[in-house]
Amino acid sequence: MLQGRRLCRISLLMILIITFSVFGPWDFLGVYNKADSAITFLSDGDVVSAEGYVYHKEIKNDNLLYYVKDASVTTGSGTLSKTSFIIKLESDEIPNYCKLNIRKGIVKHFSHARNEGGFDMGDYYNSLGLCFELEDVSIAGFETSALGQYDFCFKLRNAISHIYETYLPGEEADFLSSVALGAKGGLDEELKTLFQEVGIAHILAVSGLHVSVVCMALYSLLRRRGLSFVCSGALAGNVAVFYGFLTGGSVSSVRAIGMFLIYLGAQVAGESYDMLTALAVMADFLLIDNFLIIKNASFIFSFGAVLGIIYVAMPFSNVYVNYSRLRRRSIKSDEGFVSGPVPLTMRLVEYIVSSLVFSFGMNVAMLPIVTQLFYQTPIYSVLLNLVVLPMMPALLLVGLIAGIIGLFISGLAGILFMPCHFIIYFYELISYSFSKLPMATIIVGKKSLIAVIIYYVVLVAIIRIYEVTSEYLLGKKSIVDNTSILLSYKKKLWILSISFVLISLIWFIPSKSGFEMDFIDVGQGDGIFINSGDDTTFFIDGGSTNQDTVGKYTMLPFLKSKGVRKIDYWFLSHTDEDHVSGFIELLESGYKVEKLVLSEVIPKDEMFNQIEALAKANGTEILYMRQGDIVATKHVIFRCVYPFDDVATLYADDVNALSLSLVMSYDSNSDCTPEYTAFFGGDIAAEQEQLIAKSGLVGHVNLLKVSHHGSRFSSDSIFLNTLSPDTAIISCSKKNRYGHPADEAISRLEEAGCKIYYTMNSGRICVSRDGIDLYVE
Repeated sequence: MLQGRRLCRISLLMILIITFSVFGPWDFLGVYNKADSAITFLSDGDVVSAEGYVYHKEIKNDNLLYYVKDASVTTGSGTLSKTSFIIKLESDEIPNYCKLNIRKGIVKHFSHARNEGGFDMGDYYNSLGLCFELEDVSIAGFETSALGQYDFCFKLRNAISHIYETYLPGEEADFLSSVALGAKGGLDEELKTLFQEVGIAHILAVSGLHVSVVCMALYSLLRRRGLSFVCSGALAGNVAVFYGFLTGGSVSSVRAIGMFLIYLGAQVAGESYDMLTALAVMADFLLIDNFLIIKNASFIFSFGAVLGIIYVAMPFSNVYVNYSRLRRRSIKSDEGFVSGPVPLTMRLVEYIVSSLVFSFGMNVAMLPIVTQLFYQTPIYSVLLNLVVLPMMPALLLVGLIAGIIGLFISGLAGILFMPCHFIIYFYELISYSFSKLPMATIIVGKKSLIAVIIYYVVLVAIIRIYEVTSEYLLGKKSIVDNTSILLSYKKKLWILSISFVLISLIWFIPSKSGFEMDFIDVGQGDGIFINSGDDTTFFIDGGSTNQDTVGKYTMLPFLKSKGVRKIDYWFLSHTDEDHVSGFIELLESGYKVEKLVLSEVIPKDEMFNQIEALAKANGTEILYMRQGDIVATKHVIFRCVYPFDDVATLYADDVNALSLSLVMSYDSNSDCTPEYTAFFGGDIAAEQEQLIAKSGLVGHVNLLKVSHHGSRFSSDSIFLNTLSPDTAIISCSKKNRYGHPADEAISRLEEAGCKIYYTMNSGRICVSRDGIDLYVE
């Protein structure tokens, strides 16, 4: 495949070397030196002064973000050189590409993911070449540079975005700013999530489609007008570079514009253009500037999509095109199709089917990438893209032209924005409609690297075999054999299609996993996921008081990364916010919960009424447990040990005191001999713990989920002596107004001989048959 592609081979070798240094056991290129130096030299809260060069800025959440590189940061103990960081300002005080002098700033390192599936801010900003953030910045001054045109691009982008806001509703204006200008800072999160779920989020990124519409169209027009290759290429190339700066120079736009410039170079030099070589050269260009960009999701998507086009979508589409040519050759001459033009109806059908085949090929090619990053895949995106993509050139061109005209002639711009409004509204309407179809999105989970490699090796091998077969069959010119050749080719085309479907379906098979308990780091709250090992899933509580969207951004990504498509039994100990807020978010999102289990004496407060209504709307069955009831599967038994029937009146005004308390027993052999036991008590206090201890219902347990986040009123000594737990787990945040965990509770746990783990220190805590695994060491 790489025969005669010397530049391509060299570029790919460089990519392999960098990839091995980034992901391999030896960082022989010093990939992580800059990030590690910043972590070692600087601590959170350090007050520093700094100077460096502003190379990029963007608006996000009404703040201006300035990206600073080649910086020197000075503290009381010395100076850190050649580092990079980000600062936030409320106003546009500083131009792009200037030397910035910061009098004072406070260091804040980027946070890392605390749970599986969570967004890793540290990895994201490190992949952009940034090491930390400076807060509460005081600017001493700046020196402008000769590169003022780049700040002009930033101001022009903001001016056009303002025009969009003037003539379009807020959500549509932000969408058009993202699509046409690459300004994603104001993009509505719900709309972005909707497009991701239905498989058209790629239209939000400035990519090859934009370059084709804006730049390739201009180059083709100039060539048709008679301009030379050099003049046409120079004009189109400059427009491409300017558009790149206008749209903020994202990874996908740099890749697309760079490949376009290489194409223009090949045109001017009279050489053939090789897409794979151009792609490899642009990958090296980005990687040499910043090795860690290879971990960036935009990089993976952008380059993965082009590789998918080269090795899967185009060959698969060509197989169908070749089949169409064979079919035409086999048509009888008396039907008038052999020497004459192909009928319009036949051409239209072939175009639609060819587009469908190409779209299907792209979906198959991108399936592992999509699921590794989002843990789910849209099912109907093949069809939806056929409808959405043909309108994109019109939306992009009209949007850009109307935005520019709006800077000078307001009335005409208002008319031009009408088709933009209808197209965007149609996008939202059809996306929402597709999202409501059965099985619109299937949760797959994160697969192993070995599974990804095997998938692509098999996929490319299948494509290559049938591509070679296609070329062989097309080489047979005998009219007599056309019918048999066509039948043979049609059979092989069907086999290829079925092979694609099968390899995709295999990817959807859930991974088998054994018993495990995951204590998710939800901040100040509780959230416990349990996999019984016999295809039954449980969840206990799920909420937080210091994470506003804990369900959407913590619990749901965790479940998706595990490939968990539904929860069979969800226990809620009581209705406090820090135990139910995430659960409510999941129900509102439509996540499937088969059964909700509550205490029979749970107070019927306002929060209970909300939960009950959501459960019914979601088709969730509500079960009520009383002391002595059990929920049992093949390997796991949950036994309710509290509240007792006679405490409902006693603690009528105390939801914590009526928390559903459970003892879980795990038995891998199903022989009624528990191998592992755990106690979960919600927010009960010492008084309720003593009642449980005196009841004789609970003996020794292996694990204690410490009640009430380790408050000083929990973990009673009598209770601990009765349960004598080996391990205690406390779920709380480092900074909380309650003082959790209390020193008194920790002392009692230590006196009882417990080994204590804290989610605030380790992030997610996983308990399995192999022991205890900490997500953050």
